[in-house]
Amino acid sequence: MSMHDHFLTLYVPCGTRITTAAQRMRNRLACALSLAVLPACSALAGEVETSWAQRLRDDAQHLHAVMRDNHPGAVDPENPRFAPALDDALRTALVRAGDVRDAGGYWWALRELQVSFDDGHVQLSVKQPLGLPLRWAGVLTRYRNGRHVVAVREEQDATLPPLGAALVSCDGTPAAALAAERLGRFSGRWHLLSQQVDNAPRLLMDEGNPWAPLPQACIFEHAGVDYPVAMRWRSMNRDELAMYWPRVQPASMNGIGLRTLPGGITWISLGSFSGNADAESYPKLTALLTEVEARQDAIRRGPIVLDVRGNGGGSSHWSQRLAEAIWGEDAAQRAAPRSDAVDWRVSAGNIAHIRAFRDQLRAADADDAERLAWANEVLSGMETAQRQGLALWRQTDDADAASTPAPAPATNTPARHATAPRVYVLTDSACASACLDAMDLWKALGIVQVGGETSADTTYMEIRGEPLPSGLVWVGVPTKVYRGRKRGANEAYRPDIRYDGDLADTEALQAWIAGLAGG
Repeated sequence: MSMHDHFLTLYVPCGTRITTAAQRMRNRLACALSLAVLPACSALAGEVETSWAQRLRDDAQHLHAVMRDNHPGAVDPENPRFAPALDDALRTALVRAGDVRDAGGYWWALRELQVSFDDGHVQLSVKQPLGLPLRWAGVLTRYRNGRHVVAVREEQDATLPPLGAALVSCDGTPAAALAAERLGRFSGRWHLLSQQVDNAPRLLMDEGNPWAPLPQACIFEHAGVDYPVAMRWRSMNRDELAMYWPRVQPASMNGIGLRTLPGGITWISLGSFSGNADAESYPKLTALLTEVEARQDAIRRGPIVLDVRGNGGGSSHWSQRLAEAIWGEDAAQRAAPRSDAVDWRVSAGNIAHIRAFRDQLRAADADDAERLAWANEVLSGMETAQRQGLALWRQTDDADAASTPAPAPATNTPARHATAPRVYVLTDSACASACLDAMDLWKALGIVQVGGETSADTTYMEIRGEPLPSGLVWVGVPTKVYRGRKRGANEAYRPDIRYDGDLADTEALQAWIAGLAGG
């Protein structure tokens, strides 16, 4: 059992925040990718009194202290490099502060510090617009089948390459290396396809990063013809960016629900696994489970599609319950991945976080006895460890021992229900955290993964939010670490059958999967 509510937000400069399911603020997981346009940028109150360099120093030092005092990695005997790396990252940020003159310097230096954790759970969430500039050279790209392809161009500029042209190089630097330098350095985990896909639209945008020089001369290729382009950088209207964004980052608009398609295919949409009882998706997930359980015999007779596009995580409670309904309780519990143990970082802030979650469950009008018991167990254990002066508290099984039997002896055969349902799981780059936990379980039950590669995570989990002193940014703080998880840190799941089309096109995907199921 795990809350796994996460705090992941991709910031596109002042005025526009692009929020994906893999990058949503904690406890506000939505059902689909969405675009939110914030109010027009304005000078921040107190900007004259407090320089951006000082904001960076204050926020970087506080972030360092929060991680040192609350993150399990800082006292993890299995990760001796964590504490020195944390200190190195702070030193780099403080050196950067000497060159910071504006919001761009502040933000990108802070992002560089965040990236040093190499952990998608340690994310920054912007609480108000920073006033960053937004410029482009009339062309935007998206990542498609290993190439940065033109998805938007300014129609009146005849010097620009056609739609569909692939970026070859800029200033002599190949496109892949350019992306690693301009994007990977400030987003991290660049070996993951999900990171390259999600960040690709920003490759040819200027967001005020003083450490990412603007390309001046680029070469594009289309149908065997090279298109050299002198990059003329100009301001971009934020309404334009909002209009263009669906072309460079198509949204799946995946919700929560069940429907039956021609051919007897049961399509179960799982756009969120939110564990927040106050979230809009929570009652929908509860109703969905009730419906699946009521119709489980009929559902098992035909192909089943579990559509987790856009699902950035939440609680593993939902995937376990769904597995029990589809494969049967015994099979699902035998297949459930188990860590050797879970170590919680003992701190006042982490204890307050668990207590608040426990109190939220108590106040919610929902049948959550299992999760309430889990929260009480963790809270009691951490409070006892705090009184004993321990830095870590070990939870021997991250589950409700009273309701979960001991695992059966391991075999090389996936545990299945007697009816052996045919189950396809449709994934994209948003699948992270508790969505990956779902994949751990469902893979063990013999599903076929289709679509795109997932995201990945580390074994540092259970995220809480912490505001930084400037009031501009919050940071996600992991509070526990799994021991002995089979899936490695930052290891993605690659599909058994890859879909090379548009993963946001649900109708086309349904036709494609119907063909797979019929074959």
